[in-house]
Amino acid sequence: MSMKPSIMIHNCKLTVFFLFISFSAKSVSFAEIVFEESNDDESKAFQSAMTEVNVYSESESEVAYSDYCSSVVPESVTNSKAYTESFGAFDGYETGYYIGGNGILNPKINTISNSFSFETRYVSKTVADGVWKIEGSLMFYESYHPIPSPFHLKLHGFWSEFSGNLCMVGTGSAYSKQGNLLTPAAVFRLRNLRDSSNITTLITGTLESLSSSDGVSYFEPISVVMFPLLNYEYTFDFREFTHQFSGERDGLKNLAFNELPSRRFCSMIMGHLNEFKLQYTRDCSSGKQTCLPFVRLNGYLPHFLSFSSIRCSEVERRIRVLIEFRNTSHVRKYPSFNPNTTLIGEGTWDDRENQLFVLVCRFLDIGESWSNAHVGDCTTRLSFRFPAILSIRETSSAMGQIWTTKTANDSGYFDRTIFRSTGNHMVGVPGLKYEYTEFNRVKNLCLRKVQLLRNKGQSYPSGHSTDLKFDMLVKSSENKSGWGSADPLAIGDQLYKPYLFLMDLPGTMLERAVPARLMNVSYEVSITLQTPIDVANGVLFSYIEEKVEIRAEGIYDSETGKLCMVGCRKLGFDNQVFENASVDCEILLNFEFSPLKPNQIGGYITGSIESTRTSSDLLKFDRLEVYSTIYKTDQRKSSTWTTDHQSTKVLLSNTLMCIFVGLQLYYVQNNPNVLPSISLVMLVILTLGHMVPLALDYETLRSNKQHWNMVSPHNGGLIELNEVIVTVVMVVAFLLLLRLLQLTASARSRDRNRKSLLFAEEMTLIVIACLYAAGAKFTLLVATEKRRLDVALLYFSSVESWYHSIYNDFKSYAGLILDGFLLPQILLNMFSKSKQKALSCSFYIGTTFVRLLPHAYDLYCNLNSVYYSMLQVSVSPVRCFVSAAWDATIFWGLLLLAAIIYLQQKFDGHCILPSRLRHMESYSEEFH
Repeated sequence: MSMKPSIMIHNCKLTVFFLFISFSAKSVSFAEIVFEESNDDESKAFQSAMTEVNVYSESESEVAYSDYCSSVVPESVTNSKAYTESFGAFDGYETGYYIGGNGILNPKINTISNSFSFETRYVSKTVADGVWKIEGSLMFYESYHPIPSPFHLKLHGFWSEFSGNLCMVGTGSAYSKQGNLLTPAAVFRLRNLRDSSNITTLITGTLESLSSSDGVSYFEPISVVMFPLLNYEYTFDFREFTHQFSGERDGLKNLAFNELPSRRFCSMIMGHLNEFKLQYTRDCSSGKQTCLPFVRLNGYLPHFLSFSSIRCSEVERRIRVLIEFRNTSHVRKYPSFNPNTTLIGEGTWDDRENQLFVLVCRFLDIGESWSNAHVGDCTTRLSFRFPAILSIRETSSAMGQIWTTKTANDSGYFDRTIFRSTGNHMVGVPGLKYEYTEFNRVKNLCLRKVQLLRNKGQSYPSGHSTDLKFDMLVKSSENKSGWGSADPLAIGDQLYKPYLFLMDLPGTMLERAVPARLMNVSYEVSITLQTPIDVANGVLFSYIEEKVEIRAEGIYDSETGKLCMVGCRKLGFDNQVFENASVDCEILLNFEFSPLKPNQIGGYITGSIESTRTSSDLLKFDRLEVYSTIYKTDQRKSSTWTTDHQSTKVLLSNTLMCIFVGLQLYYVQNNPNVLPSISLVMLVILTLGHMVPLALDYETLRSNKQHWNMVSPHNGGLIELNEVIVTVVMVVAFLLLLRLLQLTASARSRDRNRKSLLFAEEMTLIVIACLYAAGAKFTLLVATEKRRLDVALLYFSSVESWYHSIYNDFKSYAGLILDGFLLPQILLNMFSKSKQKALSCSFYIGTTFVRLLPHAYDLYCNLNSVYYSMLQVSVSPVRCFVSAAWDATIFWGLLLLAAIIYLQQKFDGHCILPSRLRHMESYSEEFH
């Protein structure tokens, strides 16, 4: 069996078409024409492989617009070739929420997401006055299929700016409950879509199936709501409502924004409107229904309040938000929308009171369908502020209140409710202070226990080290056990968080009364305790879970590693914290850090949490023993060690690379006849792999030099010397590879078989280009789709972070290409049926070893980090497993490529092919 070169080139071109066109639905028809020119089997195989991709190849004319939409917006024709992507109050990409869709979508509002996106690709004015032709697509993200496979529709239709109606028809793709691919047809209608919008504007609509109710592609009607972004007009004039917020002027000092640049207002507000814990009055626990602007959630009071911003104006310092009441903590990455538990409001910042005042409205006429939903009843008010002073009894970095202007006798009245932030993420907020208020208790309980004699020869984490934050395991004598964390809030005269501004703390008596080595500290301690019940033969069947939140302050001795604090805990009912909840401040916390040892990356922490009350006191609790491991060494030493370790790895890899490339140069010097058989594509990949880091890392090296001279001035010269050595070795490796490339290209140009080798190299380049281009395209699509999904589901991130993410993805992809450096040589051996031992064993085995080293090291680190994740909650065992699996795959893949090269050089280039293909003539011979 033989194959002519022309046929081979033709098939490769078809492969190129398949790889690139598979990413573009609009190009499928062209790919099908190409495959029709090939044999029938290839055409059938292509059509089978493209089943899912070709869901849009159906002509839009299959769904006639006039049959379903003529009564809504009459069909018309465009009057120009000009087009845009936005219309009315819609941008080119809008998001909304839905309910219904049984048969394809989950019809209920769920805890994952019930959002969708609407993207317009073509908007053009028609000859009819005020009528625009629209082409776009709908994407629903919660389908029944277990694999993420959204319900996607491609639509076309018309919009009337006078009536505010939009009607579109089209087809799409989705999966049934059984996992079968469907191509449903549907009609999409929106109402109240006009050129501008305000607080009461709520765009509603439906998506209805055009299939019969017994058809496989049928789905139940879907109701949608949308909040347009363009041309929004703030509705309320807050000067008319000032008197309704007069009660919020309580005289407490709040952080001011009037001196901040206006461009920072939105980032500050949106960065803090996250999750808040609700605090009701005592009456709410008895079942009163006057605690919320709506009925309870499943019979219970919601515990949390969260905000999501729809729009924010920097200049006006105004914001439009959705306010959601929930029973569960943790803000979801992809929030769902339930109009029965969500409010909408407009807020403005009051520079005089340094508060955000919000006028809030409700969603009305909500039923099983959202078709008649609208916004009204704007009698709810909300205030939001940043306390300027934190203390042991007030550690919330943001707090607020929500109330109604109705009287107690009015329908819909509810009591004033307080909400407080669940964390202290005061990013970029100046002026924040912490006041130490428990000096007398600290002096009596902690100072007398401090060892004033320093432990000679021992060192401990410094007071400003990140090691002071730790996770813990706890156990009591009552057979209670659990876990928790201790997070510093303030250390001495600055906030603990490294990204926070320094606080201007007033001098205290404590600072003047104790030696300088002792530092004021403030902590937030969170513990989850489990009490076992129904224990039989030592087997635990169930348990009672209890959460304890403690705010503490005290002193840390950096010369003995002892941390002593007094603390307070709020007492609530059923994990619900009420506004007037009691506070237990008779708590003593003692922790002791183990001394740091040379070349040790961790240590142990032991301690206790106990009540200082008498045994007869009802609030007395048993002593909790605390154990923790592992914390890092001092940050500066740890960072320096990490930098030295990274430099050592790079230096070792490049040194080995110099050796192995040098051995290959020595090999070709003794065997010059093998030079033409070396793949130029492989050498180019290796050369670029050493040249690009030299160019990209130049500025990094300079910035690292400045950084380390600032952080560790005594070690700056050593670090700079290490970087110079690493750079020199990288340059040497690059020059050696460049020399090998030059020798190979020169020998190839003089070889008598250069035409056949050129053909084989071209074939190698075609296949490699197809594979790498497909991989790059896939990498970009994954990154783009991830960004689009985040935006569609109201999870906003900056464009800069997205670009940085893409850069990291492509950096990893480039590393993967470099890992597969032997693939071009394997393909060249196959296409040329080479019998030459073009590569020395020391080169391809040694270089493979160099590429294996980082993955073997990462595999070792990732597998070990699973153990540490038991106490370090920031480490995800699942993520470690995935990373370890990827490193293991690359590890074995590199070994496989090296084994293939060994077999090809021992037998011939076709030895890895199936036996029936081994007898065909080489392509180079047929070319002649």
